[in-house]
Amino acid sequence: MSLETKSARFRRSAFNGLQGHLRLLNLSFNLLGEIYADTFGSLSELRVLDLSYNHIGALGSKAFSGLPELRGLYLTGNSLRKLDSPASLPKLEFLLLGDNKLDSLYSVMDLAANSTYMDVRDNRLNNLEDVYMLITDFHRLETLMFGGNLIKWCTLNRKWAVPINGTLKVLDVHDSSLQKVWMEGKCLDLFDHLCNLRGLNLSFNSLESLPQGIFDGLSSVHEIDLSFNALTYLQSDVFPTSLAILHILGNFLASPDPGIFQTLILLDLEGNRFHCDCHLQAFLAWLNATNVTHLSPVAEYRCAFPAALQNLPLLNYSRTVEACEVDDEESTRGLRFALFVFTAGLVITAVLCGAAYARLRGRIFVAYKKIVRKVLDAPKPPAIMDEQPYDVFLCFSSKDYRWVEAAVLKKLDSQLSDNTFRCCLEARDFLPGEDHLSNIRDAIWGSRKTLCVVSKEFLKDGWCLEAFSLAQGRMLEELTNILVMVVVGKVAHYQLMRCNAVRAFVQRRQYLTWPEDPQDLDWFYEQLVSLLLKDTKVKTFAEGKEEAESIQLQGIRAPQL
Repeated sequence: MSLETKSARFRRSAFNGLQGHLRLLNLSFNLLGEIYADTFGSLSELRVLDLSYNHIGALGSKAFSGLPELRGLYLTGNSLRKLDSPASLPKLEFLLLGDNKLDSLYSVMDLAANSTYMDVRDNRLNNLEDVYMLITDFHRLETLMFGGNLIKWCTLNRKWAVPINGTLKVLDVHDSSLQKVWMEGKCLDLFDHLCNLRGLNLSFNSLESLPQGIFDGLSSVHEIDLSFNALTYLQSDVFPTSLAILHILGNFLASPDPGIFQTLILLDLEGNRFHCDCHLQAFLAWLNATNVTHLSPVAEYRCAFPAALQNLPLLNYSRTVEACEVDDEESTRGLRFALFVFTAGLVITAVLCGAAYARLRGRIFVAYKKIVRKVLDAPKPPAIMDEQPYDVFLCFSSKDYRWVEAAVLKKLDSQLSDNTFRCCLEARDFLPGEDHLSNIRDAIWGSRKTLCVVSKEFLKDGWCLEAFSLAQGRMLEELTNILVMVVVGKVAHYQLMRCNAVRAFVQRRQYLTWPEDPQDLDWFYEQLVSLLLKDTKVKTFAEGKEEAESIQLQGIRAPQL
């Protein structure tokens, strides 16, 4: 029976009258949001329940109660983040949880302990331990579809240290970032005791090589898919003798060893990048004599290297034995010497340049700016004409005034020297008798940019933090980078993260740090003026989070504040 509904929740009596009759219920592609214990309680004879592609985000306690005969439960394409505490379905054989938001498989054993087919593809599972757990605990499991989960680590509980399963026949872990885990030497025993496995999918895992003995436990495997990885070499004994079908298209096997294909019946090498040289002779001889069936026409196999032979059909390439019997030692001796000289010169140059830059980087920057001005003939930036009375509102703790005046105002304020910016200061420009919060708000909205000099005293000053929050609010309202932050003094990163407003800015925006080395002052002021002059848009969350970036300058140590 197929039923369509547009309600987000069923009434308790929705299926009354169907007891003992309904076997198949299809509720896919609706707007269901939650499942409760009593939702299907009257359907005691139901065999298949399809809830795919709804908006189910949560399962109530003891969800799916009253379904003792259920064989198939389809929850693909929902928004499940966890399974909570569903009712046990002792006869459930097919459990489909793909394309959800699961980051844990807690309670899946309680739900479907006797499943033979499980699909958890395209979720948010990031620990390979979940595969060990499913293989070990589900004693009747025959097919496990786990692909599309971004594996970040493999931390194993002792009870799942070695997955042993005599029933599993198909395992799909495609697009799971196995290269990262295996490169760290972890979870290399994943297939050691899957003696009845028949099909294995490892495609799209960025594999550069296969760990030694990774398939030794697969004594019955019949088909392996290694498509679209980055394999450049395969060991001669890497595959079990039972292997009959191998998909290895889209890799980089420049000169495959034909010995690894001896047991095959079907082979797919489409899109492989062959290197047509003397090392390919054995493979070409095998290709012309083998009885292995190629899933892609052999005529489509082409040379990728060298450039002179690119796209040449592999069957049209041939080299005589005599041409390949060149003394490799003689032919590469000059190349090796030239490579040694080049590498030594490169290392020495890099060391000298690094030392020179470390000692002279300030002078180098000044010289660079002079050259740029001469080449581009760039005039001094004109005064900014704007409807707003100020260019910059300087927000800082009153205890830092002397330092700010010496280090910042003399470089920016047009009233103190021949500078470009019209600066607004609390001590000079706030209206006497006016409410202080109103003065801060008027200064922020009456200036093109707000420059916050964040020090330890700034983080203790409630008015400074209020001004920072108001400026950030204006930035988010206008979607323009009007807030510039400079961190001075010995302010640790964790101290910045204590304040909510500052933490949100530090995590997503660019900010400057006062340099500890005098050589970097010119660069610092150049960056500061650039940020004050630029009018850039702020990305919204719908467009994507802006990548956090911190400019850490080595240079002068700030005076004690």
